[in-house]
Order: sequence, then structure tokens, then C-alpha cells
Amino acid sequence: MKSTTVPSEGGGGLDATTRTSVQPHALHGPDATWQETNCYIDLWIELLHAWGLDPRAALPFTVAQDFEGDHFTFFKYPQADLETLYGTVVQEMAVYDTLQAHVVTQVERGHTVLVEVDSYYLPDTHATAYKREHVKTTVAIDNIDPHAQRLSYYHSLGYHSAQDEDYRGLLRLSPELGSNGNILFPYAECAKRVRPALTMPAMADASVALMRQHLDRLPAINPVTLWRREFDAHMDTLLARDDAYFHLYTFNLPRQLGANFEMLHHWLRWLDEQGRGNPLAARAAESAASIAAEAKVLQFRLARAVARRRADPCTQSLDVLECCYDKTVEGLLSAFGDTRLAAA
Repeated sequence: MKSTTVPSEGGGGLDATTRTSVQPHALHGPDATWQETNCYIDLWIELLHAWGLDPRAALPFTVAQDFEGDHFTFFKYPQADLETLYGTVVQEMAVYDTLQAHVVTQVERGHTVLVEVDSYYLPDTHATAYKREHVKTTVAIDNIDPHAQRLSYYHSLGYHSAQDEDYRGLLRLSPELGSNGNILFPYAECAKRVRPALTMPAMADASVALMRQHLDRLPAINPVTLWRREFDAHMDTLLARDDAYFHLYTFNLPRQLGANFEMLHHWLRWLDEQGRGNPLAARAAESAASIAAEAKVLQFRLARAVARRRADPCTQSLDVLECCYDKTVEGLLSAFGDTRLAAA
């Protein structure tokens, strides 16, 4: 069977060879405080970028991040927002045959398949998990050649390829995986571009409307306030566990908090570029950027505490984060309106 790929549409018709040479979006640039966020956000940033679309327009949802008791919300582009702004429908796939068969079918139809895979078989994770650890992550596949056993995918900061043994591992075709009845089908989604993306000024209007919707979903209590209530207990656990736990903890707490608000900062900057900014929104953008920066400071303090095996309450960092969160939210509510008060 020949290689199949996404057909050309709205700037998304680059072939696999050309896409590997495209520079990552500026959100993943060297000036980013958190160059990597999480697998789902990162691949969507680069996928939208490859389609000739600006991923910043769909970032209003970041305002609703909460503290979930043991982690900060693993933030993801909402499917409804992707459809509203970019005309892209994302829906769960029914996986009942080989994963390869399903990916081939959907890619031949011009769709992109988002699937949870094992980083053990992802060549782009050579510095971390590749051939070392079994770590779940999500990739977006838009090119596959079953005959050559090769596929191309979006993951992390770019566009990559896997073939032969890695191809078979990712798609669970190797004998030890394919014949293991205890391995469940992976979770997979299909991204279908059903209509053209909005253009300006409709894109900016719709994005602002989304911000107002997501402001209705604000946490009832400052999430940093909730985190600091648990922080001492978390610190005790960090000191009692190994380095592997430290990396998992910092990914799910300071990184998710900091990266989330860095994305919110970028949305406000994008809005200003469209001529829709105002001084209140600008101040909120500064506070959001401060959250991103201070979350990294806190992560360094945690690393030092674990290395020394000495608790650090991180009071100053938590004070900054708590205060900047309040300033960010107050600025956004002032800039875009507090519909909760109107409803009351």
C-alpha cells in the first residue's frame, strides 16, 4: 500500500519531508519560560502551525485551570473550541481491529489520528524514555506507509518519523504485543477538518467570546491557595521518595501551572496584536507571565530541597503565585466582564 497523508488544505498540505524542516511555532521558541507544556498541547500547537493556523487563538480555556488535590489541571484544547475556531472536529475513535488498520483508514480519508502510545518506541524521546522507559504520551499521525512500515507524527516540539521495530511497537504489531490479550486497546481520537477556519476579525471575536465563556468556569478558590494548604505534606512526600517521583511531581504541579499561565499570557499578547487589547488585559498578561516565571523558580527550589534532603516551605514563591493569580483573574474580569455578577 502506498504512503498516505493529509491532503492539501489551507496551508496544511506539506509533505512529510517538508514538515520535518519547518521550524517549531514561536510558542516553543527558545525564549519560552516553559518550552514544553504537555504532550497534548504541544502536538496541537505544532499541528495547527503546520495547517497555517495560529494556535494562540484557542488558548482562552487556560483561565479555568484548577488545583485538583494532587495535581493542577492537565490543560488541553477543548474539542468545542477547536471546532468553533478552526473548523476541526475531534472525536473518539472506535478501535476494534489492529491500530494500523484504523490509522490507515483515517489518514486515507484525510484525517489526523491522535493516539496514546508508548514513548519507549518514539525516536524523538531519545534523551528521555526511548528504549529506556515505558511512558504514555499522545502523538498525532498524519502519514503512514504500512508496506515500508513507516509513519510520521507530531509530538512535543516538532514532526518526526518512526519505522521498522519502532513502527511495530507503536502500533502493537510485534508478536509480544499483538498476541498479549492483557493489553487494552489504546485511546485514540480522529481530527477532521470539516470547514475552513475563521478569519479575522471573526476569529478574534469568537476567541473573546470563548474567554467570556471560560471565565464562567473560574475556580471558586484561588488554586494556589489550595495547593499551599497541601504543600507541606507534598514536601514530606518528595523528601521520602526518589528522583523519579520528583520529576513526576514537578511535571504535574509547577510545570502545569506555569506552562498554563504562560499560554494565557500568549493569548493576551495575540489579542493585542489583533488590536483588541486594553490596559486591563495588558496588566493581566504581565501577571500571567509572572506566574509562569515564579513556577519555574519554585521548581528549582524543590530540586534544591530534594538534593539537600531539607524541607523548603517555598513561602515567597507561593506568595508571588497566589498574588499574581488574583491579579490575573481580576484583570481579566475587568477587561472582559464578570458575567457571574450579571447572572446573580
